[in-house]
Amino acid sequence: MSLLTGRRIPRWIISELTYRCPLSCPYCSNPLSLSTEKELTTKEWIRVYEEARGLGAVQLGFTGGEPLMRNDLVDLVRETKRMGFYTNLITSAVGMTEKRLDSLKEAGLDSVQISFQAEQRDLNDFLAGRKSYDQKLKMMRAVTERDIPLTLNVVLH
Repeated sequence: MSLLTGRRIPRWIISELTYRCPLSCPYCSNPLSLSTEKELTTKEWIRVYEEARGLGAVQLGFTGGEPLMRNDLVDLVRETKRMGFYTNLITSAVGMTEKRLDSLKEAGLDSVQISFQAEQRDLNDFLAGRKSYDQKLKMMRAVTERDIPLTLNVVLH
């Protein structure tokens, strides 16, 4: 609660940009039955972020599903950075390339969290429903080479 206003201020906004995901983890709780037609547009998301900033939010997490499946992710990062948000990409890294990472950094991305389905390659790939462990390692290295703060999220089984 803010001492100045006497009201609760949201500081951290989690933005589930899409429920689409290239993985098929058995423990996933995303409502996969929602279609892409129900996703907010770029313009709608920007309005949401403007309202969140107006309420006092300062940090924003882009997640999903897999946020990299959105073609407008770089635009959303750029716009929210312009608004003054600290931006965080929460991703499986599937679909990430060094070129896309460079574009996200240039747009103002502040940090990245890469999720692993398990700490072991075989188990990670089995749970993800596809080979993804090596891609995650590659993108983990690419993030750190660009001096972007990195967090790892590893599901324990």
